[in-house]
Amino acid sequence: MKKPVLFILLIVCIACKSAKDKPNEIAITSKKEVVKDAYTFVINKVISDSRCPEGTNCIWAGELVLEVSAWENKVLKETVVLTFSPSSNEENRSWFSKYLPQNKKLKTFKISPTKTENQLALKEYKIELILE
Repeated sequence: MKKPVLFILLIVCIACKSAKDKPNEIAITSKKEVVKDAYTFVINKVISDSRCPEGTNCIWAGELVLEVSAWENKVLKETVVLTFSPSSNEENRSWFSKYLPQNKKLKTFKISPTKTENQLALKEYKIELILE
């Protein structure tokens, strides 16, 4: 009876580890963590979040404005204010691409969570960079 339980636990542990190891994804949060090579991205603060709440119909999609820093080997390289809206995607893509490994290309990025009626805390915001 113990062997099947141990086998199931082993499978679950392996599945959890492989879900975390996503070589083509970079998660950027308010925590300062090395994400790729020597580079670190950090969300410093939320300046504004006027995005349309999920499940509602809005005339304007709104935008999310974040202050983000790029670090290399624990040295601050640059802090910028990024506006996430349909019209600024290429500008943001260009900024992130400057700090990616030369052999990687930024495919897209996702912002989470989606806007809700409730105010979100800084620690809840995440930018996911999807690489090719």
